[in-house]
Amino acid sequence: MRPAPWLRLLGLVALAGGLCAATGRPVLAGGIDQAKAGLEALAEGENARAVTLLTEAIDSNELPEEKLALFYAARGQARAAQGELAAAIDDDTKAMEKNPDNAAAAYNRGNAHFALRQYDQAITDYSKALEIDVANAKALNNRGAAWFKKGNLQSALANYALAIAVDAEDPDIFLNRGKVYEAMGEPEKAREDFLQVKKLDPSAKTPLD
Repeated sequence: MRPAPWLRLLGLVALAGGLCAATGRPVLAGGIDQAKAGLEALAEGENARAVTLLTEAIDSNELPEEKLALFYAARGQARAAQGELAAAIDDDTKAMEKNPDNAAAAYNRGNAHFALRQYDQAITDYSKALEIDVANAKALNNRGAAWFKKGNLQSALANYALAIAVDAEDPDIFLNRGKVYEAMGEPEKAREDFLQVKKLDPSAKTPLD
């Protein structure tokens, strides 16, 4: 399992501070320390505090330019968690402008668009995330959900099949595909998927309950 991007960033922030001290250059206590504290707050679910600290860090102009995309994406995640979806989209957009290959920002922006029922934009963002990371099962799953919301059952089904090929241990994918089969009038296939959900997570709720 790859470490969370924010945990990797914490290491980069700590390294930046250490390098400044080792080389005799001024340690950027303001921006660097605020960035570190902001990422720690995000990891702990303290989203309002994370937004405040990351904003101060970004505004300090003391962060490495090549890492700004990750900090914008981190703040976007915290804003989305607070329901500030338009602000989250703005941050993810800035992150992608800084680094077009930021798959996390594309995925998170897709989630924000999905929450706003902007399904076409969500599909575009999930597709962008998948161009960068073809093995992103969650992006495939969510793109399938967006197609389902648009009423395109075949495209939804295709995305869920791809997602399962990548990650056959995620019960949410089987649950979602089962609902597509239900909508397509294929109850036996739906039942098979719902039973698989129970096998993977006995506590999960399905239409069989």
